[in-house]
Amino acid sequence: MATIYTSDSLRNIFQSSFNLAQWYSFSQHFFNASELKEKPERIIENTSDEGYYLGNINTTDSYRIGLFHYNIRQGSVANKRVGLRNLVKSFINPTWGEFDAALVVFDSGDHWRLSFICDIKGEATSPKRYTYVFGSDDLLYRTPIERFNFLKKKGISFENLRTAFSVEALSDEFFDKYREQYADFIQYATGKRFVKVGSKWEEKVLGEPNTALMQAFNHNEKKIRDYVKKMMGRITFLHFLQRKGWMCEDLNYMQNMFENSPYKNDYLDSVLEPLFFGILNTKPAEREALFADYDWDKSLLNEWKDIPYLNGGLFERDEEDEPESRFPADYFKRLFQFFSEYNFTIDENDPNDAEVGVDPEMLGKIFENLLEDNKDKGAFYTPKEIVRYMCQESLIAYLETNTSVAKDKIRKFVLSPEDGVADIPDNKKPKLLTTLEEVKICDPAIGSGAFPMGLLNELLHCREVLSGERYDRAEIKKSIIQNNIYGVDIEKGAVDIARLRFWLSIVVDEETPSPLPNLDYKIMQGNSLIESFMGVDLSKLTYEKEYKKDKGEILLFDDEKNRLQKTVSHLLSSYYSCSDHGRKVKLQQDISDTINKQLEAQAYDPVILGKLKTINLAENKKFFLWHTWFSDVFSRPSKEGFDIVIGNPPYVNFANIKSAEYRTVLKEKFYSTKNKCDLYAFFIEFGFDILNRNGIITYIVPHTWKATDSFSKLREIMFTQHSVKQIVNLDMGIFDAIVQPLIMLATYNFDEHSDINIFNSNFSLTSNVNIKEILASPVYVIDTTSSLLEKSIFKKIEEGSKPLSDFIKFSRGIKTSDDKRFITKELNNSDCKKVYRGRNLKAYQLNWNGEYIWYRPDLMRQKVGCVPHTKEFFDVPEKLVTQRVNSSRQLLVAYDDQQNYFLDTTNVSNYSTWDGRTPLKYLCGLLNSKVINFWYCKKYLMPTIGGYELHSIPIKTVADYTPFITLINEAILLAQQNNYKVLNLKMSEIDKVVYSIYGLTDAEIKIIEQSI
Repeated sequence: MATIYTSDSLRNIFQSSFNLAQWYSFSQHFFNASELKEKPERIIENTSDEGYYLGNINTTDSYRIGLFHYNIRQGSVANKRVGLRNLVKSFINPTWGEFDAALVVFDSGDHWRLSFICDIKGEATSPKRYTYVFGSDDLLYRTPIERFNFLKKKGISFENLRTAFSVEALSDEFFDKYREQYADFIQYATGKRFVKVGSKWEEKVLGEPNTALMQAFNHNEKKIRDYVKKMMGRITFLHFLQRKGWMCEDLNYMQNMFENSPYKNDYLDSVLEPLFFGILNTKPAEREALFADYDWDKSLLNEWKDIPYLNGGLFERDEEDEPESRFPADYFKRLFQFFSEYNFTIDENDPNDAEVGVDPEMLGKIFENLLEDNKDKGAFYTPKEIVRYMCQESLIAYLETNTSVAKDKIRKFVLSPEDGVADIPDNKKPKLLTTLEEVKICDPAIGSGAFPMGLLNELLHCREVLSGERYDRAEIKKSIIQNNIYGVDIEKGAVDIARLRFWLSIVVDEETPSPLPNLDYKIMQGNSLIESFMGVDLSKLTYEKEYKKDKGEILLFDDEKNRLQKTVSHLLSSYYSCSDHGRKVKLQQDISDTINKQLEAQAYDPVILGKLKTINLAENKKFFLWHTWFSDVFSRPSKEGFDIVIGNPPYVNFANIKSAEYRTVLKEKFYSTKNKCDLYAFFIEFGFDILNRNGIITYIVPHTWKATDSFSKLREIMFTQHSVKQIVNLDMGIFDAIVQPLIMLATYNFDEHSDINIFNSNFSLTSNVNIKEILASPVYVIDTTSSLLEKSIFKKIEEGSKPLSDFIKFSRGIKTSDDKRFITKELNNSDCKKVYRGRNLKAYQLNWNGEYIWYRPDLMRQKVGCVPHTKEFFDVPEKLVTQRVNSSRQLLVAYDDQQNYFLDTTNVSNYSTWDGRTPLKYLCGLLNSKVINFWYCKKYLMPTIGGYELHSIPIKTVADYTPFITLINEAILLAQQNNYKVLNLKMSEIDKVVYSIYGLTDAEIKIIEQSI
């Protein structure tokens, strides 16, 4: 009789200690393993762990999965990370045959790990391990039970096994449900909820706001959102802490505490806040007095006596914690039930070695995706494989520059420290370790902290291997955070989450609780791009030579200047590890007093000084005092500045920055400002500014800077003053946005002989570009995606051609700045004109959707930012129109001779610029052709079709336009008739003529046809 595994029997297996006989039976009856060894066969290897081969599974799709079992003798199984390469080597035995993947049990007696290890054939790919940790009778194991029921239903195929062990699917599911929990709290308070409409999130009024909560927060909805976000972040942190057993040694304490509480109807103020502020942020000796001050239930003190004091700032009582905040009990019941369904793993998952559960990196995903306005601010979540690549490549470049170890040995060591350390000469290991200990790393737009966290893990791994047995992981992490990591973000929410992740990274390696370090002056809020205020440079604040005294100016002596620097540095260093609340307050005041004293000494205008004194210099959105707060970085002799600047800077079009004053400040500061440039361009330029002379900058940014006119000044900086070493072309869709990103790694120093290595999205080297080729271009254009053959076709297309701008110029269509007022479905008066959007255009075709524009330029101009044009611009005999935004990156051009009007999602030809000789229909045919689409799409790779890019298109003319115009007229008629089948044939006929006009060979035509 076949064994039936129910959810309860699966839970019993997962909650129990590992039993080999039971596992044999499970492998046979659940995984259908028909080839099991009668007796486990010992794996011979040089480790203290006992490994055994148990047999194999033949999946329904003909994959062979090896079954293995390891007895782990040293260390916790929850943290057992055997080197994957070495582990996979132990699976190789001629008598066993070859495996496509492996299911491996690691048993330490109290807990056991079940790992699915795939990609184990050959050396070309890195093996990947996905793991469940079992053996705790306190946990419900909902996820593995659901996944194994899925396997039981769908069958044991390779893909189903991969799905059952998928970390990404769990992360997406958790995030979606977390967002709903967050939205429930917000809707209760404000009556509003962000709902997805199409591809965008829109705020909808779905009920009445809660009067008490709205009054408590002065009707400031953003403050409510920030408060709920922080509350849920704190609760999430405690679920990770619970996983450590530090919440009264109960792995389900948070849910059990709620279920047993008499204060369910006032749970936040009566239970959670006493826990946050009275326990986690207060030393045991001071708790009773604080409970008395706030009239909290003192009986909770005994229940919570073993919960540790954490310090650090996460549980400090802030201004937003002061209002009385009461949510219905059912909201917390649902929240804790939701959390109880997931396994929280406290170690940040490696992309290739992950535990199936919610890891601290999830906090980053929550921050980058949850907040409804983040994408408007250009903030995007970066996948961890990309983060790891960028961190490792940055560290490799840093070590290559700052040590004498051979480059190939450095690369091998960073990518696999256990394997690579053997190749490092013993006499060079001390210098290598010192260089790692001294590195200064900064993310100037830190977001949720992904990149500094990634480098923390890389530094830890390398230092661990070099240090050998003399290693305390938690202490070394504290040292790395204190001495190597720096970060800034304009959003307070980002700073909170980043600090949270670093605290968790320390907690994971501590055997017993100890106070966390203070990160107030390590990961800070501020506007990274600005270190000035009202035109006053603040970069010399702590060591300016001149100050005013008795209405005269005197010089500060050098020792006085150094004393101020040293005082600030000493105070900041002392604050990092201070765990006494009273002393922390005193140190913060001393830091503030020292900075304010120096402000007084600067002889600033009294009005400016007065305004500066109203701003929190350590936490604001106006500027950031780089040379004050991070003075230890900029005061290093001969190494002033960071060694590594890394990150994913915000993508915000310069024109979309609302503050005119801020735009002016940026324009005056950054050389790269031009036309429609982007905030990320300023972050690139600024990144070089804060590097030292041997520094490395690694960013993930849109590819738009490579060729467009708006970024020509940025390219000039990058290619004439610095050296770009790597560009990695990434795929569309990484950020779920119309953004095609790339990774760029550059060094501060310029090298006129260097090559730029080009990689594809798999991080494989595809080609290289010599810097001389770029410097030969008048605007420093770089092509990183085209092959040599494609580049030769470009050259042929361009030879003998003239730019489109020589024939006619284009402008964006009408920007009303108030479409609700000016766009209508009714023909109300003679000022109403037929209007088209970009989405109404196809090649040769205009599809009207029934909209009119109430064309009143005089009224439109009452709003800033409108571009109304004139009637004379539109009321012309003929014009060409293109889509301005096209996610398929295709040129779609229509012909109009009906005096229609067009909105700003189009580009419209300016009749007054037409040369009068070259028929517009001829130009329409060329622009829609495969030749021009091939040239344009390969060159610019961007969804937005700008004027510069459009005007640069190479146009060749012919002696007689008549035959070609005949074909275009036929294409326009077919498009009007919606006869797309025949239209496609006609367009192919037009393409053949265009191939001939540009003199292309059959081989070249084949390349174009295959690429379109």
